[in-house]
Amino acid sequence: MQRLRALAPVRRALRAQPLSGSAYAAVIGLEVHAQLACARKAYCDCLRDAHAPPNTLTCGVCLGHPGALPVANSEAVALGVRAAAALGCARVAAVVSWDRKNYFYPDLPKGYQITQQREPLARDGFVEIVAD
Repeated sequence: MQRLRALAPVRRALRAQPLSGSAYAAVIGLEVHAQLACARKAYCDCLRDAHAPPNTLTCGVCLGHPGALPVANSEAVALGVRAAAALGCARVAAVVSWDRKNYFYPDLPKGYQITQQREPLARDGFVEIVAD
């Protein structure tokens, strides 16, 4: 039986031993996206409804208007903390920060994406996958 850990910290993966006779080691990282079951959007007070007509549940924050500052949805943060506990995260931050990652992408008209790259809500979680 082989035990694999998905979502383990990269530093552990970098210590992976190369396969016999090879100068290379396999390092596999996953980026996982999840849609939280919140009634409101993540960074504003607008309702979230996938079946609403296009562009009807928007505000200045959603549209990226200058000066419109996002505010984290407390329900989404609480669900993130619960997910961190479920993933056995070794560190859940007391203080987090959100940053704007600016880049051009055709379906991103506001030109930025909100990220927690520097100070994420939680770190070092894992999912153990048992493979035969």
